[in-house]
Amino acid sequence: MNESVRKAADILSTLADVGRDASAREIGVLLDLPKSTVQRLLQALEQSGLVRQDAASRRYGLGPKTLTLGMSYLDRIDVRSQALPHMMRLRDDLDETIALAVRVGHSRVYVEQVESRSGLKAKAEVGRPYPLWAGAAGRVLLASLPREELIRFTLDVGDAAFTHVTPPTLNGLLAQIEETRRRGYAWAFEEAMRGVHTVAAPIPISMSEVAALSVSGPSTWFDESRMKDATGPLMDAARAISSSMGYTNPLPSAGKRE
Repeated sequence: MNESVRKAADILSTLADVGRDASAREIGVLLDLPKSTVQRLLQALEQSGLVRQDAASRRYGLGPKTLTLGMSYLDRIDVRSQALPHMMRLRDDLDETIALAVRVGHSRVYVEQVESRSGLKAKAEVGRPYPLWAGAAGRVLLASLPREELIRFTLDVGDAAFTHVTPPTLNGLLAQIEETRRRGYAWAFEEAMRGVHTVAAPIPISMSEVAALSVSGPSTWFDESRMKDATGPLMDAARAISSSMGYTNPLPSAGKRE
């Protein structure tokens, strides 16, 4: 990749990750780039609408063009339109938040969400990248990777990434992925988001593509008993969505959690 293009893409990713406006100096520190280089690329990105600068603070944030691109990307994901009716029915049955995620590089991105009607509910940010190695949906997506690609992924992120998950080791993650493959679903307890428990299942949409369907709820309410009750309906919905995409490879049955 052209170096300037790569650096510009890194700047956009950094602005998305920090979740707030940042100065050229801050971005340069985060990316280990000279402030002059960052400033030059920010000005080019601003001209294209991908970045905007606050007139008062002089800090930079993502521009309106990123929303246009993001929505265009979402519109091209066929599984969204196929999944939405099933997600709404699952939300109505369980009254918990239902989300759909896909893998984008080393991240997972939620591309659709149907929120619980309850005042106390879990909620993810659609379009925001979340670590692929944390959370039930991430493990479901990792479990679909061929062994060689999974090994490359773990080598790329390294041991340092696994600091706030349980178990907090790379080997622990690999063991969890194997368990996910065996069961056909994954559970997570306050991993990607504090105070949130999640159950996720894969949606096979082709021989090489998998999306993740998840049910999330507040940890004070969505305990192990309710997670167990939600697993069967979740996997039924995942099968139905996969079938509607023309892929009929069956998922394992939701057995009793060991």
